[in-house]
This record gives sequence, structure tokens and C-alpha cells, in this order.
Amino acid sequence: MKKSIEISSNLKSIKPVINDLLSHLQSLKASEADVFDIRLCLEEVLINAIKHGNKFNENYKVRISSIFDNDSVTISVEDQGNGFDHNKVPDPAKEENLLRTGGRGIFLIKHLMDKVEFNKKGNIIKMTKQLRKG
Repeated sequence: MKKSIEISSNLKSIKPVINDLLSHLQSLKASEADVFDIRLCLEEVLINAIKHGNKFNENYKVRISSIFDNDSVTISVEDQGNGFDHNKVPDPAKEENLLRTGGRGIFLIKHLMDKVEFNKKGNIIKMTKQLRKG
């Protein structure tokens, strides 16, 4: 099943989108651990798109596309910002970054999802999770 939605750059828009997408995981009988991972990553990506990408400009949209099948879910999130280089985000696991506030979202996403891709501009992230049955 494919689904696409567009939201304004308002943090209040996030929860309904997440709840809608996660409802599809229940029908696939995804494990609680997978649902938790996907929820956390989706929330992080949407907050980053609104806050860092679109800079809370409600005239800018965030596009969310998802593909659900029996074995996996793939979610793409696109903002209208200038993008960023994900390779330049400091590793939060390094000692010099342990006490920094922020900067852990990309790290978490890369570790919780099975596949993570960014477009060259850095304003689209595509995340895939292989589903374990609950």
C-alpha cells in the first residue's frame, strides 16, 4: 500500500500523521519493537524537517510518502529547506560530543532503521525498516 500526505511546518501536524502511519503497521502485525523504532524515527525526522529544514515557516510544506508491504515499510520525508550534509553531523557517540545538546537524531535513525538514504541536497530522507511479526 502506498500513501502520501503533505503537512504544514507546524509541530502540531506531527502526531496525527504518525498515528495514521502507525495504524497501518498494526494491520501488518508488526512487532512492538518495530513500531517503537518507526515511531521514534518518524517523529525525529518530522521535527527536523519542520524545525531545521523549513525553519517553522508554515508556508513551506513537508511531504511524507510511505510504502507498506508485508515485510517492510519505507518512509520518505521531504522538506522545502536548503538541505544539509548528513556526513557532517558530529558523531554523538564520540567523547567530545557526549554532553552536546542535540545531534542524536540522525545517529538514532541510522541505528534503528535498516536502510537510510539522503538525497544529494539533503532535504529528503528515505528510511526502510524490515518488519518482524509481533
